[in-house]
Amino acid sequence: MKTTLTALHCLFATLILTQCATQGPSQYDYACPSPVPVASARSSAPAPMQESQMKLAERPGLGTQLGPVLHRDLASTHFDRRNPSSPDATVSFHYNDEEGAQLMARVHGGGRMKHGGSITLIPGKLKVRMLASRGYWGYETLQHYRAGDQYTFMGKEGRQYEMHFENLTDHRLEIIVSVDGLDVLNGRPASVRNAGYVIPAESTIRIDSMRVGGVLRSLRFGSVADSRAATSFGEKGARNVGVIGVAMYEEDEIARRRRRVEENYVRDGARAFGN
Repeated sequence: MKTTLTALHCLFATLILTQCATQGPSQYDYACPSPVPVASARSSAPAPMQESQMKLAERPGLGTQLGPVLHRDLASTHFDRRNPSSPDATVSFHYNDEEGAQLMARVHGGGRMKHGGSITLIPGKLKVRMLASRGYWGYETLQHYRAGDQYTFMGKEGRQYEMHFENLTDHRLEIIVSVDGLDVLNGRPASVRNAGYVIPAESTIRIDSMRVGGVLRSLRFGSVADSRAATSFGEKGARNVGVIGVAMYEEDEIARRRRRVEENYVRDGARAFGN
């Protein structure tokens, strides 16, 4: 009898071991225990993703993070581009922390003097200034360094910021704005063919957010590793951190007037009571 029980025990153990060896992963993702874990030479090497994240974490300076949700809508309008195939002008400027901004100015032959206020992006047409939050004390205009025609604004990590674009002309302008290489209207890699913001004649607009998935998120200075460009598009996307681009389109005045005339004809046929 003892011999029979021993044989049964051995058979039962064999069945269990066989099941562990052949059974695929279950819905609970169990794994058969290994009696002795063996370390390989490959396990000590960092995974490509980890290595990329480490490189991003080591990069100094500022990037742009997405801050709190802004509960407001963007209104749409019609704009006929005078030259639909390409913008009438493309310009850019930079931002960084103070040390990085000063170093960039030196590299490009600029001085150590800080400047305040707006900068001219397109002479006679477009200016911009950057402002950053001071908490309960509102917003303050950021200073910048200048080296030739290159401007670098100085920000501080953790502070929300906004850009004020001023139209100096007597007609409307359309601008496509990118931050860290991403379009502020969709959060994707920017293109000069995308839709942009329309600035009325002799007016100023404020851009303080990036729309991602239909939701407006405020712009905030942060680390390169935590920037929208890095977290969404990896090391390749983070190559564009620190630059703000503007593509400007002039309006086709003939097309605009034609639409106004057509609208006048429609209004002339309007009836006060019924149809």
